[in-house]
Amino acid sequence: MKKRYLLLLPILMLSACSELKGPEFDNGNYAFFMYNYVRMEAETPNGFIERGDNLIYQKITIESGVPFSAPETNPERKNYEFQGWYKEKTCEHEWNFASDSAEHSVYIYAKWGVAQGEEYVEPEYTYPETIITDANYRVTGILNMPIKNGNQVDLTSAAIGRLKASPDDISFAINYERKQDVTLTSATYNDETHKINIAVSSGETWEITVNDVTAALSVAYASSYYEQKAVNYEKEIDIENYHIALAGSSSMENWSTSTEDMSPIVTFNHGIGGTTVEQWTDQLLQRLVLPYSPKAVVYYVGVNNIINSNKSGQETGDALVALFNKTHERLPKTKIFYVLINKLPMYGHYQDQFDIANSIALQYQNEHSYLTCIDAGKDLLKENGLPNAGYFLTDGLHMSKVGYVIWGKAVKDAVIEWLGK
Repeated sequence: MKKRYLLLLPILMLSACSELKGPEFDNGNYAFFMYNYVRMEAETPNGFIERGDNLIYQKITIESGVPFSAPETNPERKNYEFQGWYKEKTCEHEWNFASDSAEHSVYIYAKWGVAQGEEYVEPEYTYPETIITDANYRVTGILNMPIKNGNQVDLTSAAIGRLKASPDDISFAINYERKQDVTLTSATYNDETHKINIAVSSGETWEITVNDVTAALSVAYASSYYEQKAVNYEKEIDIENYHIALAGSSSMENWSTSTEDMSPIVTFNHGIGGTTVEQWTDQLLQRLVLPYSPKAVVYYVGVNNIINSNKSGQETGDALVALFNKTHERLPKTKIFYVLINKLPMYGHYQDQFDIANSIALQYQNEHSYLTCIDAGKDLLKENGLPNAGYFLTDGLHMSKVGYVIWGKAVKDAVIEWLGK
């Protein structure tokens, strides 16, 4: 067996929302052949193992203005097939090794397609338990809301509806830490007394009172338009734990084909048009996301803060940080995705503020591994960098069906990439 060593040379590591730019290395000109997908580990042709994001597959010396050859062997990726080398990360123009040349160092990107005959299957999810030694069992919350005053929990109607639907076994709702050999023996809910009763194999028991706080989290606006949508979602008590939550404003709500577009990944879409980042942080997170313990949540929100509420990009970015923080606080084992604000055909005068908000999200991503930004909107642009109106409705704000095909694929690809790690 060939012996492999960890490559100790510097490795290019970039965020999932950025591309490599400006290749200038020592005094030579090089072609950098990039794997062009986010991964934790890759093997180079020389047998070394590299770790990081957007890794270099191979680096070769080139002469200015002279065509050069592709690597002798192609990169490999599980469940994908290599489809050639391209000039840009989005793989729009294939590199012609017979005629194309570069005046200086250049990046060339691998294109990938799903391997023929292999259908993607969403990996089975196992909730990561916390094993402790200082107690037998510790109940930390119910459906991701913490226990307060020792024996009470504040829940909303969606969470309570889930308890009522399975009163004799609410084990799915218990947030806990336990010793290795201690197991849950019973977890029930009595809707008449609003009591949860829990027992574990070591003999401890708990009685927890449920407080319905839905009314205090009402999203009252425009004759309860938002609130009615939230209530309609809360009636969906058949959503199971550990699926993918889609949340945010109109671009998420209007994604009417999200279930089909994201298949075979199982998702539920709780987008509400017109909502702001603060409404998700302060009210809707607890009502429409937490009760379902998603393994990942995908947000698209922030546009309305800038366009409708006249908030600056800085204020919107700060609000996004608060949303990311609270989501992670309540769902510490959940992956968070944020879809960057699209460039919009009719709202170019807001672009500077969109960029500021996006940059704050990108900076947060660089500092917190549980957040990944998705630049789905880049595929809706023309070659000159302006948004292609053909991918949007006549209002220049919301995407058309064709736009959703492209935008939705970028979201799905990012989620599949994470699930496959």
